[in-house]
Amino acid sequence: MANPTNTRAKKTERRSAEAAPRVDHADATAKHFLLFEIAGGSFGMPLASIAEIIRVPKLSYMPLVPPSLLGLANLRGAVVPAISLRRLLHLPDAAADDTTRMIVLNGTAPVGFVVDRIDRLVAVPAERLDHDDAGAGDIDPAVIESVIRGAEGQEPTKILNSARLISGQFTQLGVTGSRDAGRSAVALGAAGAVETKTLTSLLSFDLGAQEYALPLDSVREIVALPDHVSEVPRAEAAVLGVVTLRNRLLPLVSLRALLGLPVDGMRAQSAKVIVVSMGDASIGVVVDATREILRVDPAQIDTAPTLLSRGEGEADVTSICRLDQGRRLVAVLSPDRLFRSDLVSRILAEQGGAVDGKDVQSGTAAMADEQFIVFRLGGQDYALPIAAVGEIVRPPEHITRVPKAPAFIDGVINLRGSVLPIVDLRRRFDVVAAGNRASQRILVLGIAGARAGFLVDSVAEVLKVPSGSIQPAPEMSPDQMRLISRVINLEDTGRMILLVDSAQLLDQVESDVIAKFESEQLDQTTTST
Repeated sequence: MANPTNTRAKKTERRSAEAAPRVDHADATAKHFLLFEIAGGSFGMPLASIAEIIRVPKLSYMPLVPPSLLGLANLRGAVVPAISLRRLLHLPDAAADDTTRMIVLNGTAPVGFVVDRIDRLVAVPAERLDHDDAGAGDIDPAVIESVIRGAEGQEPTKILNSARLISGQFTQLGVTGSRDAGRSAVALGAAGAVETKTLTSLLSFDLGAQEYALPLDSVREIVALPDHVSEVPRAEAAVLGVVTLRNRLLPLVSLRALLGLPVDGMRAQSAKVIVVSMGDASIGVVVDATREILRVDPAQIDTAPTLLSRGEGEADVTSICRLDQGRRLVAVLSPDRLFRSDLVSRILAEQGGAVDGKDVQSGTAAMADEQFIVFRLGGQDYALPIAAVGEIVRPPEHITRVPKAPAFIDGVINLRGSVLPIVDLRRRFDVVAAGNRASQRILVLGIAGARAGFLVDSVAEVLKVPSGSIQPAPEMSPDQMRLISRVINLEDTGRMILLVDSAQLLDQVESDVIAKFESEQLDQTTTST
């Protein structure tokens, strides 16, 4: 009877042998290559140029790049472009399977090549290497370093030159230090070239049928309400418990309870947590749903009547914002009045912290250096610096098409009496149109003296990230380099967000056209009146 232990050991050895490349040995002076298959053909690369071989990881789509780029991968914190060798070599596409692998090359800016299957490692004597074009076949001889002669009747193995492979389609891929990686994606204010007044920025949200708002500069970020909240013994009625946010404890309080409103037992799917700054500490405020970012004239904000501060809750409405000629009233809350000092002390004390927050989440402000609006197009996350976004609005039922308008302009809408050109970012980024129309939003940006709205599939969140998580994007095309020069790489979650340069969303010619277009619309409006 066979020994089960020996049987298992033999199976393990067999699986290991099948998983690892087969090694062909030769003399010490031979050159070493990794061989692999693409579309049934045999190819290779010098072993010294290869850092590792991995399964193809989850990829993030990058727009405005050559079609051979499959996406960006997060490899232990490094942003690695994944390139299809089939497409680079002009071979037909094929679906990935269990044998598909990515070969990651050495270098300070690593690049991954996706191949059909790893074959083996070989050591080849110099006399078996040819350096003419005879063995190139249908492959461009310019990308072939040499050819390994096969046995009689066998196809030769083509050794590829990785630098030549990517030089034809990619600009600076695999090269570091060619530009200022830390340059800011914000080249102008929210609508600074258009608006001359200093506007007040508010984040609006819903509690029941009423709309409320908080000053945007007091908001660290917005996250979904977690499924599980740890309850705190003997906590205040308004304190729901604590959750972990990026390895730190975050107290959660119910804004309904703070304002003395009825607390629903049902958990809304749209419920959000607004993370509010309290010195160096943070407190999560639970609201029914977030709405939009408002930029309003301070003249539209009035002090709230004293009567509104006489409710049963511990927080007060400090002012009222009048929008849409008074038809829309937004109750504005102040963080200082939202958490009165005694309540803040109790909440922080229950977490083992101090009133000034130095012992609770200390260093969070230093950790979260930049703040962004995250939006989605075709399933991929993108971001804009929050200072670049003038406001976020829902698209109207109808966008007016304008004769002789530039092709990249979908039409115009009337935004509080101003004509606003609308650009569909899906078309700008070559993303297939999809998604739920109800979730679509328009991001209003001021660009080069003009204002334009950019239609996106949805707005996901307001996010603050540590500067160390912001990395330069691989340079793969002039258009991509101009529009997306940085990425947010959240290594702990594997999430990758592409940072869009707001000043470059439209190039100078397009900006001039929009400015002229707006001017013509203004002239027509003036003439008609």
